[in-house]
Amino acid sequence: MKNINNCRCRICKKITNKVFFDLGYSPLANSNLSYQKEKEIYLPLKVFFCSNCKLAQIPDHHLKKKIFNNYDYLSSYSTSWLKHSKNYFNKIVNFAKLNENSKICEVASNDGYLLQFFKKKKYKILGIEPSKNVAKLARDKGIPSETLFFGYKTSKIIKKKYGEQDLIIANNVLAHVPNILDFAKGLKTLISRTGIVTIEFPHIYNLIKKIQFDTIYHEHFSYLSVQAIKKVFSKFNLEIFKIERLKTHGGSLRVYLKTKENKKFKKFKSVEYVLKLEKKSKIFSKKSFFDFEKKVKKIKEKLTHLLIKLKLENKKVVGYGAAAKGNTLLNYCLIDNSLIPYIADKNTLKVGKFTPGSKIPIINLNRLKKEKPDFILILPWNLKDEIIKQLKNFKIKSKYLIALPNIKII
Repeated sequence: MKNINNCRCRICKKITNKVFFDLGYSPLANSNLSYQKEKEIYLPLKVFFCSNCKLAQIPDHHLKKKIFNNYDYLSSYSTSWLKHSKNYFNKIVNFAKLNENSKICEVASNDGYLLQFFKKKKYKILGIEPSKNVAKLARDKGIPSETLFFGYKTSKIIKKKYGEQDLIIANNVLAHVPNILDFAKGLKTLISRTGIVTIEFPHIYNLIKKIQFDTIYHEHFSYLSVQAIKKVFSKFNLEIFKIERLKTHGGSLRVYLKTKENKKFKKFKSVEYVLKLEKKSKIFSKKSFFDFEKKVKKIKEKLTHLLIKLKLENKKVVGYGAAAKGNTLLNYCLIDNSLIPYIADKNTLKVGKFTPGSKIPIINLNRLKKEKPDFILILPWNLKDEIIKQLKNFKIKSKYLIALPNIKII
């Protein structure tokens, strides 16, 4: 494939050649291999930036159907994410003034990790999940799920079949959507007159400030700011009326949306606060991008040098958590199974496979407990507290390596 030198902004449709960051060529981060020598497609992982829309984005190199055809990520495997979801349920029921007749729909509902809390209280629920294997797991829990990619056309199908929705939830999906204008139009179509939408996504402010470059991968088409999404949703008469800053995924935002005609909810000061934060921090300046690149390259140098040093000292270093962000880190730093012989993971859908690009075997926890390595590189650093607690319960006394934002040994 030829090098991509520009990108058409998915909001304003103008061509931009301004590069935020270039990670070279990489395979799809969530496409684990069934066998080690399986053929892979490498695509440019270059992030462009539209100054007009304040949107960092990757061109549409691939089909979304390929990504989500047989998805390995299951939300229910993270205890901290389940706790986060339960807290959201307890909060939103009162805030949105839900009752037994309220209709709740989640876009990208995964295995029913969140809707299960609504189900227990007998709410009218619906999951929309594009991955067939994951949607089946939700149905097995008794959660109605449509296997669809959400957008304007499918929103009309859902509206006709299930009616308008009083609460639409879209957690960690907006970044995965190639056509965010179509997605926004779908939300506007499906929302009820007094309904609200809540959307969660990793904030690009944290990506830049905390050097979270490993959250960049092909499955994330966009890296979102409030300035960007405000422009998107205003095109469809949807306005942001509240924002919450969250700790999930290294620093996320929960954005509340309603139609402009909906007077049921007032506008909170938090909206202007986050907008001012983005503007005053100058995260989209040329200097900010340059400093980000410089720091990322330093992390690569330090991590590879450390792993080589430990290998020469006959120390065994293994990985934990075959996460997409981990695959970005491994491929960008050119780390393979010569430095990390295996990665342990408790997700049974991943065990027995190999990481894309680096081709490192993914094994279950039993081998980790048996071999007791000297160091464990925790790849999903956003879950490090949960993972360290879990491994300590298994009586594993290894030292832990965290690569971002600075290399740390625990």
